[in-house]
Amino acid sequence: MKKITLIFAALLIGAATLSAQNAFVGGHRAWTFALQGGPMYSVNENGFSYRENGYGSKLFTLQGAAAVGFEFTEALGLRLSVAYGDNRSAANTRQTAAHGFYPYNFRSVNGFLDGTLDLNGNYAVERAFRPRLYAGIGVGHTFHFTKPTGYGTPKPTDNVGWEAANPFHPWQDICEKNTVFGFRAGFIAEYDFSQSFGIFADLCGEAYNDQYNGLQPTEQDQQAYAGYAGFPLDLRASLSFGVIFRINTTK
Repeated sequence: MKKITLIFAALLIGAATLSAQNAFVGGHRAWTFALQGGPMYSVNENGFSYRENGYGSKLFTLQGAAAVGFEFTEALGLRLSVAYGDNRSAANTRQTAAHGFYPYNFRSVNGFLDGTLDLNGNYAVERAFRPRLYAGIGVGHTFHFTKPTGYGTPKPTDNVGWEAANPFHPWQDICEKNTVFGFRAGFIAEYDFSQSFGIFADLCGEAYNDQYNGLQPTEQDQQAYAGYAGFPLDLRASLSFGVIFRINTTK
């Protein structure tokens, strides 16, 4: 994982350096500042329990982000972003005889370094609509976990009374304050009213190490509950809307 991170970072820096030394037609240079926010959807190995118990909509939460970037050419750029949001997950349910529903919340602060590619190419600065692709690597920090508490209906008939007698998950431990590696990719549809101001929609998919949501199956868990092992990444999808300010530094 560390090798992949180093290789990806080297490619981003290399592309930015080359484009800065060999400017594309037009010689565009600009700083960008963006603010955005919107809904996100949490996906992890226990997200199914929300849907099974009729709470699938609770996996949608809100997050906000701020970003600063630099466009080396009309087509290529880098940006550094920081986002804060609320998240949903659930303690594992299929490893307990009663299959109770034990949801919990936690907060997150995530930082990413993205490489951006404007699909308009070298002359994007002259066009109002700017479709862009991006991909990046970063770090996710999760904290302020609530205790997994059993509740919810409907539930199997053999569950009746289980959650009342076991208000907290019988064995699942939540790891507090996790800092993990992440990567993401997305698409931005931007409309510029001028060379200095625009609005945009950002569709993004993110993936983090399995410890992101505070749960990670141990080797003993995986041996005892064959088939549970779980997906090795915690995933999130988001759709946010924002404003972007651009300061042109072209000489």
